[in-house]
Amino acid sequence: MSESICRFMSAKNEDATIQAVRFVYETECLSLKQPFLHPIYVIHIVTKGTAVFRIGESRYSLKRGDIFFAFPAFPYYLDADDEFEYIYISFMGNGATSRLPKCNITPEKPYYADFGFLCTLFENAIRRITPFNSNLLTESVLYYALSFFDNGDQDLETDEQKNSKNVFQSIVDYVDYHYRESDISLSRLAYVFSYTEKYLSSLFKKNMQIGFINYLNSLRIQYACELIKKGDMNMAEISAACGYSDYSYFSKVFKKITGHSPTEGLKYLKHQ
Repeated sequence: MSESICRFMSAKNEDATIQAVRFVYETECLSLKQPFLHPIYVIHIVTKGTAVFRIGESRYSLKRGDIFFAFPAFPYYLDADDEFEYIYISFMGNGATSRLPKCNITPEKPYYADFGFLCTLFENAIRRITPFNSNLLTESVLYYALSFFDNGDQDLETDEQKNSKNVFQSIVDYVDYHYRESDISLSRLAYVFSYTEKYLSSLFKKNMQIGFINYLNSLRIQYACELIKKGDMNMAEISAACGYSDYSYFSKVFKKITGHSPTEGLKYLKHQ
């Protein structure tokens, strides 16, 4: 008889949520407008054909079973053959913003090969969606897929390392809640959490693989893209709502992250 397995689950942080938005089987990639640009995160799994995935200066060859991620406001291209098909789930939430970098899923590392064992799961799930089970089914598939990117060394961590991660998570939660405020900064975090700015800066680079400013700007531009798609505000209002007191700086950051000026982004995102 095989040995029974029991694992207790960690307490859930309700503020660190991941919400699935769309579950799509895409069979007409060649007819879609490029570059692709999303205001939220997307996980794709290739089910058929081949393509080249281009994001920034990087190129990745795709085949069945390969997974690639898209990130808020990061444009990307797919140079696909006629048979190329994929399934994707778009998702958002503070949990996604904090979790993905910890799993080393970043715009610098968006591609993972040989996840063919997940193809059947995605294919069967999307064929069984109904209006009644869509949320539960989609989020179940999403969480199951993301579980394979978890760090597996947590049981080997020392108490000091675990305490450091708990402290950092509190800091990230604080930033996730206050990022739209214009005075959020390392200086403010140092005052609130009683650490030096230098130490906090090193924590971000160690745990998120990006600096504090890049993380903050990523949150703000993601929110800006969401506001653009809603279409209720002009760009100056969006800039202020995202925490930027200087519109020219907002414009500079927006173009650096998305590859488009705010005006170009407004035209593109409104038609997505």
